[in-house]
Amino acid sequence: MESRSSKSPNRAKRRKISVACDDCRARKVRCDGVQPVCGPCSKRTDHGAQCNYTGELEKRKANQIYISNLETRIKELEGAEGSQESRKGPTPISTPRPTLPSPTPRGTLPETPGTYRSIQSQGGINTPASQRDGVNAMMGAVEGERASQGFFGSSSAAGFMRQIRTAVDKKLAPDYRRSPAPRLPVSSTLLSTRTETAQNPVANYVLPPRRMADSLMEVYWDYVFPLYPFLISAQMKSEYAKIWAGETPESDENMLMCTLNVMFALASQLADFVPPTEREASANSFFSRAKGLFQFNLWDTGSAGLIQCLLLMAQYLQSTDSAHQCWIVTGLAIRNAQSLGLHLPETINSLQNFQEQQLARKIWHGCVLMDRVISMTFGRPAMITKASSGAVPLPAAVDEEFIPSESMSEASQPPDRPSMMAFFGKSLELYDIMNDVLESLYNQSTDVSGEDIHDFYFNNITGEGERTIFELDHCLSRWTKSIPMHLRGDSAMKSTNPIFCRQSIVLRARFLHVRILLFRPTLSRYCTIRDNMASDSLIPMHDSFPHRVALQCSIICVKAAQESIQLIYNNVPSDGTGGPLPAWWYNVLYVYTSATVLIAGRLCSAILAEVSEESITQSWNQALEILTKYQSYSTSARRCIAALEILYEQVASEGVPPTHHGPRSDEEERSATFGDMSFGEGMNTSILDSFEFPDFQDMSWLNSVPSNLY
Repeated sequence: MESRSSKSPNRAKRRKISVACDDCRARKVRCDGVQPVCGPCSKRTDHGAQCNYTGELEKRKANQIYISNLETRIKELEGAEGSQESRKGPTPISTPRPTLPSPTPRGTLPETPGTYRSIQSQGGINTPASQRDGVNAMMGAVEGERASQGFFGSSSAAGFMRQIRTAVDKKLAPDYRRSPAPRLPVSSTLLSTRTETAQNPVANYVLPPRRMADSLMEVYWDYVFPLYPFLISAQMKSEYAKIWAGETPESDENMLMCTLNVMFALASQLADFVPPTEREASANSFFSRAKGLFQFNLWDTGSAGLIQCLLLMAQYLQSTDSAHQCWIVTGLAIRNAQSLGLHLPETINSLQNFQEQQLARKIWHGCVLMDRVISMTFGRPAMITKASSGAVPLPAAVDEEFIPSESMSEASQPPDRPSMMAFFGKSLELYDIMNDVLESLYNQSTDVSGEDIHDFYFNNITGEGERTIFELDHCLSRWTKSIPMHLRGDSAMKSTNPIFCRQSIVLRARFLHVRILLFRPTLSRYCTIRDNMASDSLIPMHDSFPHRVALQCSIICVKAAQESIQLIYNNVPSDGTGGPLPAWWYNVLYVYTSATVLIAGRLCSAILAEVSEESITQSWNQALEILTKYQSYSTSARRCIAALEILYEQVASEGVPPTHHGPRSDEEERSATFGDMSFGEGMNTSILDSFEFPDFQDMSWLNSVPSNLY
């Protein structure tokens, strides 16, 4: 039997008309679309008096009305269902009896069993929160849910829906060339953080005595905020005053009290009026109170206040033994910032004034800074990519007092007033270089086992995005030349302004630490060089260019370690106060890292030919003296002292001791090199028992950090 198409193979297909007049459309008559009068209407007795074409704009409005009616009907069904569930309580899921939908007018939704189940799965009282949006977590959120669910990029289901909507809009309105801008994941303001969530009537809103609270706040604004300007100081000071006056704060009260307690905890670790032996307990009491007030719901989108609080928590946790919690809290801050779209320049530009934009920049780059620091400290991959960190401009080097609250134009710092914010920008630039150092030179997959001496030292075949040690050193050199005058160590202005003085010292300490990280892998390889490497070459290994360069890199690393120790040693006040130094937990990190470099340099006679034993001994004793002073602050300093003793004893016993005049015993050698200081006096032996000792012959200990000791 032949098919219908085979009987008439040349039969022309019916031409589809995309536009028809209203009369033909109503009578369901085929319209040829001819204007001003179509063919069927011209044959009528009235000669097309009724031939009208509805415009594209009217059709688009009709579609919008239809969609609006559908949404209204869905809300009515949800409301009816919610009230029914509240009266009856949870009911077991059962299959409804088949029913026929009753006739409904155009623009409404028939109440079919399938429709009921669909609505129930989206907003039912017993439905898990992760399923109430109508899509699962892998799909993201539909376009209409973006405001509550946060930012979704072009690869998400929401991004695809946005593209489809744009295409449909263009089909419905050919003359409409530009679709409306997509809704932003954050509101036009970051300052209004007050929420409608019910407050706990018995919340632990306990504050210390007013005098102590004011003193702790002063410590925070003088010592913490100039280095980590994550807040708007004027706003927080105003909210703090309202709390004591019994007035309702502008921001979320629970989050405000939580943030204040974290600020108290940070200040307690740095306050000179709190005895060192009591700082840890005092800070922990405030932080425990903050944890009790902290209300974080995984199912909700975060806020600017939440991210600020998380950043301060991560900063405080650096001073504790809670390495895992510090890592997780930093990750939460980053993910919440990304969900708000703070990593996008278009989000920043959409905010209502420059003050808001500056705040958003500070919050995002605060996440970048903490990500870089935590990644370096724990030896783990950074969360934020280089491209993402650089997409948003750095915060402007303008102090808050010169930023009008309602101005849209970018503010500027008076030329005769150096900005406190300049330090934050230079630190971010430095840590961007540090991130390149970690990615290029501390890649665990890098193969340096080859016999080629060039690859052994410098691994010239770099991966994508990786940079050579020479390029990184050039970046550091250019960075030092860009430092403003008020942040240079020899500036006269530094001595007259205590904030600038401390910022310059902290910036110098951070720079020296990054420089140590840059040259330390070469020092490690120089200490483990094999005597038979490149033996078949006409050029002896010790006369080869890469070996000579590696020696100079190792010497630079040792000298940078000495300078780092000297910088901290010279600025530790004798009265036990904090002085103009970084926070003590950073000092412990810098001194420990530098001391391990001294041990490595002490093992190489070629290094000692340029860096004398006497200077290394002096730096070593200074390092131990600094760590001894910090023993009362935390057990981490005691761990570092114990670790350094063990490292030296193991390396000295297994390594090749340097040449010296006259025979010495091992005990005499250690005493002559490292002085008569007792390492483990009064130390708990359980600390030593918790160490996991590495293979000291491969120099892997040189790349360790204090967090490995926790």
